[in-house]
Amino acid sequence: MGLIRLHFYADGFATNTVKIKVINLSKAAKYDLTGGPIFKRMVFLSVPLMATSFMQMAYNLTDMFWMGRLSSGSVAAVGTAGQFLWLSMALMIIGRMGAEIGVSQNVGKGNIDAAKAFAQNATYIALILGILYAVVMIFARGILISFFNIDDAAVVYEAEIYLMISAFSIPFVMLHNVISGTFNGFGNTKLPFYINAFGLALNIIISPMLIFWAGMGIAGAALGTVIASIVNLILKLWAIKYFKSRPFENYAFLIRPSLEKIKQIAQWGVPVAIESAFFTFLFMVVSRLIADFSVGAIAAHRVGYQVEALSFMIGGGFAMAVTSFVGQNYGAKKYSRLRDGFKISALAMAVYGLFITLILYFFAEPLVSIFLNDPAEIVMGGDYLRIIALTQFLFCIEGVATGYFRGRGLTMKPTIVGITSNVLRVIFTYTLARTALGISGVWIGIAMAMTIKSIWLIAWHFFNVRTMPKTDELVAQADA
Repeated sequence: MGLIRLHFYADGFATNTVKIKVINLSKAAKYDLTGGPIFKRMVFLSVPLMATSFMQMAYNLTDMFWMGRLSSGSVAAVGTAGQFLWLSMALMIIGRMGAEIGVSQNVGKGNIDAAKAFAQNATYIALILGILYAVVMIFARGILISFFNIDDAAVVYEAEIYLMISAFSIPFVMLHNVISGTFNGFGNTKLPFYINAFGLALNIIISPMLIFWAGMGIAGAALGTVIASIVNLILKLWAIKYFKSRPFENYAFLIRPSLEKIKQIAQWGVPVAIESAFFTFLFMVVSRLIADFSVGAIAAHRVGYQVEALSFMIGGGFAMAVTSFVGQNYGAKKYSRLRDGFKISALAMAVYGLFITLILYFFAEPLVSIFLNDPAEIVMGGDYLRIIALTQFLFCIEGVATGYFRGRGLTMKPTIVGITSNVLRVIFTYTLARTALGISGVWIGIAMAMTIKSIWLIAWHFFNVRTMPKTDELVAQADA
C-alpha cells in the first residue's frame, strides 16, 4: 500500500508561497486519523478497545468461577501464579508500544516502509522476551511460588502446575499483542477486537471442558489459555498477511533486525514497562498491608478494585485510542488537530468520569454486596468505593494525557509520574494505616496518591502543549 502525496504550488507577486498538500491514503483512508470528525474517529478507535477490556474482565471472572467449583485452594493457586502472569505484561508492553507508536507516527508521515519496519522489529522483541520469560517461569516456578510463603502444600503444587503450563502461552500472547498494536497504530482497532473476542470465547468454552470433562483440573484451565492464545496468534498472523484491510501489502516475518529501530522501540517501550512492573510490585506491597488487617479487608479491596475497573477499563481503552490518534497527527505535523483532539477526548472522559463518580459514591454498598455477603466486608468495600469515587473525574482525564504523551513518543514522562505516585501510595497507606483511621487510612492513602498522579500528569500535559508549534505544517509553509 503506497501513500500518494500531490503538491501544487501557486506563486503570487508577493514573496509568500502557498503550498497545498493533498493526501490520498487509498484504501487506508478509512483508518486515516489525520482528517475527518475528531470525536467520530475517537469513538471508532476506542469502542473496540474498551469492549475487549470488558470481555477480558468477563473471562477473568468466569475463570475464577470455575476454579471456585474445584476448591478454594485452586482459587488461591490461580491467584498466586497469576501474579507472575500479570508481571509478564510489563515485558509485553515494550513490543506493543513500539508497534503502536512506530506505526502511527510513520503512517502519519506517509512513510509506510518505516511503519512496517517498526512493526516487524517489535515482533522480534516480543518473541525473544516472551521465550525468555516463559523459560524462567517454567524452570524457576518453585522459587517464584515460594516467595509467597504458602503453608498449604496442595496449593503450592497446584500453583506451580498452573504457572508451568501457563508459561507456554506467554510468547503467543506477546506476539499477538504486537500485531494488535500494529493494527491499532494503523487506525484499525475493530479487527483485533473481533479476533480477541473469538479467542476469549474459545477460552471460556474449552476451559470447563478440560477442567471437568477431561478431568484435568487446574491444569485444564492453564491449557485452555495456551490453546486460545495459539489460535488468537494464528488468526492475527493471517490477518496481517492476507486481510483486505491489512496495514501493509507485503509483510515478511523473517527480516534482518534493525538495531536503530530496536533502540527506538526500547526507548519508547522500556519506560512504560518499568512503570507497569513497579505498579505490580507495589500493588502487592499494599495488598500485603491490607492482609494484616483481615481476610475480609482483602476481599473488600479485591471486590472494590474489580468494580473500579468500570473506570480504568474505559480510560485505558480511550488512552490507547488517543495514542494512535496523536501518533498519526503528530507524524503529519497537524498540531492544531492534536490540541482539538485532546480537548474533545478530555471532555468526553470528564463526563464519563463524573458519571462513574456518582455511581461508585451513591451505590457503593449495593455494588459490593453483589460479590460479598458479610456485612462488615460490605461496609469496608463500600468505604473503599466512596473514597476512590472522588478520584475518578481526574483519573479519566489523566488517561487522555497519558495517551497524548505516548502518541508523541514521550513515554518517560508518564513513567516518572506513575512510579513516583506508586511510591507515594505505599508511603501514604503505611502511614495512615497506623493512625486511628485504620483500614480507611489505606483507602485514603490510595486515593491521595491517585489524585497527585492525575493532577501532575494533566498539568505536565498542558505545559508540554505550549512547546508545540502553534500552526500546522501546511499553514507554516504558507506563511513562510
